[in-house]
Amino acid sequence: MSDAGAVIPPLTGIVTGGTRGIGLGLAAWLLRRGASVAATYRRDESEAENARRVLAECLSPQAGLLVLQGDAGNPDEVDRQYQRVRRELGPVNVLVNNAGLMPRGNLETITDSIWRETIRVNLDSAFYWTSRVVPDMKAAGFGRIVNISSIAARGGGVIGPHYAASKAGMIGLTRYAARELGPAGITVNAIAPAFIGDAGVFRDWNPDQKARLQEQVFTPRIGRVEDVVRAFAYLIDSPFVTGVTLDVNGGAFMI
Repeated sequence: MSDAGAVIPPLTGIVTGGTRGIGLGLAAWLLRRGASVAATYRRDESEAENARRVLAECLSPQAGLLVLQGDAGNPDEVDRQYQRVRRELGPVNVLVNNAGLMPRGNLETITDSIWRETIRVNLDSAFYWTSRVVPDMKAAGFGRIVNISSIAARGGGVIGPHYAASKAGMIGLTRYAARELGPAGITVNAIAPAFIGDAGVFRDWNPDQKARLQEQVFTPRIGRVEDVVRAFAYLIDSPFVTGVTLDVNGGAFMI
């Protein structure tokens, strides 16, 4: 129970970018919770196959699992995936907008095409998916939408202006959607991670590089996917928390 008299219903969730890193961790948590889950990915078939194996081990007998290929920044493909999820798993009441690109660059090197592609995949996708699932959530009187932003939304970060802008846009979308959808029983929140050593660009960093990240946090270690999962679990079970951005960064945002 989330609070006195309020019961979390059976969950059916979509996790975009759900076959690696943070997305995979969140999809696995939902499955262990007993939810049915659709995890989407763009093109890496080897990662998708590994995710199928990992997620299948978390699957409850009564739940379903889909691992779907498609471009989250293409509204036609989002429609196709959404219809399949609804047909095979049922109405959706949890959405995690996690799909994203992280090409590094600066104001002088980022091309127009890289700018547009990053905004399209990182930010447009969140709008497309949110707009599709809202009718299901309103009909149920319950919904949880969690947008995976970044410390870059607040302080610019190290990836580039395109990435920072896309993640800042997700926070704006979060706040607007929380205001509009709250009366329908739908909470909308964001998580802003940083320095998650087993996700994103940091997965491939060597120990010396990761040690340097330690200098930018105020905790005994850098982050792990499990830290983001804990924040996510709190938001799923919190009916009176909406419109917030939960920082998961070891205090790095204070620098």
